[in-house]
Amino acid sequence: MAGWDPTLVKNAMVHAFEVLFDTTGQVGPDWFKNNWPEYRVTFEDEVGQIAQGTERQIERVRVQRTAREITIMEKVLIGSKGPEGQQLPNWGKYVEDAPAARRALVTWCFWEIRGRHTEVECERRGWAYSTFRRRRDLAAKAIASCLNEAGLPSW
Repeated sequence: MAGWDPTLVKNAMVHAFEVLFDTTGQVGPDWFKNNWPEYRVTFEDEVGQIAQGTERQIERVRVQRTAREITIMEKVLIGSKGPEGQQLPNWGKYVEDAPAARRALVTWCFWEIRGRHTEVECERRGWAYSTFRRRRDLAAKAIASCLNEAGLPSW
């Protein structure tokens, strides 16, 4: 077992946020909240709706995630029991003393999920790409070190 490295940490965090976004949030009209099921619209219905100007707005469809994926997401974002029974915090707690690095890592995760390019996003915001990348990697390295120290096996 090789343990955790910064690349594994970054991949696990991106996956955790993807699972979180796929399993939470509103589906359907606002007043029904999450109880409104998704339904299929036939091609004829779509054509009729477009002709009348009443076509349905595209809404995010919920992706069915496995229990294992949700458990891993909870380990990353909420915390869990470690191999020796000790309580492990969420991964953000490992870099609490470096808020800029933590913010860079989380921001990068959101950009990855949305398919945005890091260099372009940094340029758009007037941030130095090299500084952003260094902070992101510093946070991932610190988390990997803490996870290896706690004895948490990589997945």
